[in-house]
Amino acid sequence: MDELTIESWQDPAAPGALGMKLTGSVTIAQAAGLKDELVAALGKGKDLKLDVSQVSEIDLTGLQLLEATHRSATLAGKLFCLEIGGNRAYLDTVEAAGFRRHMGCKHDTKNTCIWVGGDY
Repeated sequence: MDELTIESWQDPAAPGALGMKLTGSVTIAQAAGLKDELVAALGKGKDLKLDVSQVSEIDLTGLQLLEATHRSATLAGKLFCLEIGGNRAYLDTVEAAGFRRHMGCKHDTKNTCIWVGGDY
């Protein structure tokens, strides 16, 4: 299990938008700390781009946390998107958990569902 590191920055191409990159494990052991970081990021910026391309491990708790972040952003009128970068650890877990979808839910009015598409 790799330690989770979180790198955050202001997106120079999109004023008010924040970027975050996760590296390492996103599991139940890191959930509380990551939740705090994601809530703070949603509170600071109008939009959030989360890069999970370097995540080495993710479990169901990590996926649920990403879903909760997406839903919170959507309900607040903010954009939340994931940069997956073909990450097999992430994609395989999404597939195994049965989260992959062909269309977003009724709240996904901007077509940003994190479970639709990707390199499956």
